[in-house]
Amino acid sequence: MADPRRLGKRGAYRLGELRTTGPKSGRAPSGSAPRAPSFGTRRSRGPLLAWLAACAVTAVVLGVGAALGLWFLPFVAGLAAGLGPWRARSAVGLVVLAVAAGWGAALWWPALSGAPAGATARVLAALAGLPPYAAVGVAATLLIGLAQALAAVWLARALTHRLR
Repeated sequence: MADPRRLGKRGAYRLGELRTTGPKSGRAPSGSAPRAPSFGTRRSRGPLLAWLAACAVTAVVLGVGAALGLWFLPFVAGLAAGLGPWRARSAVGLVVLAVAAGWGAALWWPALSGAPAGATARVLAALAGLPPYAAVGVAATLLIGLAQALAAVWLARALTHRLR
């Protein structure tokens, strides 16, 4: 700034093309409107309906897979989400929500039908060296699924970084 007397005065700090330098007609000299500051990306965020459908389908597949004993499916889902057309933040949100819903439903369903799922979760937690509570066993199981899925999203995004 060349004139220190203007510090703190109106118009002293111009940020890019926020304020026009031409006549006070409200338009920039080049004919374009003044820009507002934006720190987000300019890419489209993608359709929300497709993301929700992918999340629902992934949760159902993970729930059925967990009921069948396919413990590695969160990793596969994370790879698929990481390779998908979404941004990394959306892919992480998709797998976190899908794993929590899918594996949570697979752990909750036997308890609703009268199976001793709480006792099994307590024994699992105690064998893992955790406090012997059913909630701790269920939380540890969900965290393992989340760790698989998040590691897979990271791997897929890292391997395809140059392609994006």
